[in-house]
Amino acid sequence: MAARAVLCHRARPPDFLLALTAMVGKVFPVQQLPRFRSQSERPFAPQERQTAMGLFDFFRKKPSSTAANGNEAEPKSDQITRHCFVLCRGVGPDDLSRASDVVTQVFGRGYSAEVSEEHMVTVQHGDDVVGFLAHMPAPIPGQEAEANADGNILWPNGKEAAAGHRSHVIVTKVGAGEQTPVQSALAVSRLALAALKLFDGLGVYWGNAHVCNSRELFEEFCGNMSEDSLPVPMWLRFQFVRPANGEVGLYTLGMSQFGLMDIEVDRCRRDVQDLFEFVSNIAHYLIQQGPVIADGNTVGGSADERIQVRHRPSMVEPQRRVYKIVFEG
Repeated sequence: MAARAVLCHRARPPDFLLALTAMVGKVFPVQQLPRFRSQSERPFAPQERQTAMGLFDFFRKKPSSTAANGNEAEPKSDQITRHCFVLCRGVGPDDLSRASDVVTQVFGRGYSAEVSEEHMVTVQHGDDVVGFLAHMPAPIPGQEAEANADGNILWPNGKEAAAGHRSHVIVTKVGAGEQTPVQSALAVSRLALAALKLFDGLGVYWGNAHVCNSRELFEEFCGNMSEDSLPVPMWLRFQFVRPANGEVGLYTLGMSQFGLMDIEVDRCRRDVQDLFEFVSNIAHYLIQQGPVIADGNTVGGSADERIQVRHRPSMVEPQRRVYKIVFEG
């Protein structure tokens, strides 16, 4: 008998459910997304490169106590998230004198911030450096943010809104120690929350998922996040497709940052909201538990529901294998 997983339905913010319901029917044909590289491979623009090198030089001079004790662990995923980008409305940053207050509000007591003359914010926990927020007084090059906001059902006007950003913040996490990919993504998300508040952010570009989301949605999902309640829709791209009239499909991008295959539904007759909930619950389950769904296992939202999952080539990139959810009928 094939193994199976019973998925609990996780509550979503009410505003998000209303917004998603209003978007039912706004789905897109299957198409190859632009081949943007993951953020770890993304080439920095000249000013970004100079700033990034300064960050890493500084950190090498000021290692965390964990690294100093020789307990630095290797990443558990080749694409573990260490960076994201916050899109900003203005060219220059607002008053950064409140940086420590904002960091304490987001991270909790014991955390503080230092601000350099170059508008770089260093986030610390005691003497340990947690991460950096480096302001770049120009948009992200090549309209990359706009391209990754385009077609995102969670941000219907995202391409136009992202095009309005006039500068950006490179959000960088350091001092990982023995953090898991999930803990690393949580830390990057908290740094992004601080950057949104400090630099008048309008959205977050999560390069490892090729997705750009609005500030409002990011804050709504990440405001009370924890290892038990992960902001999965902010870490993955959920792309709907219309294979035929009366049918809908979906694929994810970004599961590789957790060492997992992406999830796809070629076709089904569920409504968009229900399909999104189902797939996001499976993603949440896998990110927490690891690659525990074998080829041929079944999943369901109740003890009676049995939906088969196969390991099959992706509809987007056939050379890549994915979790393929097979709805009968």
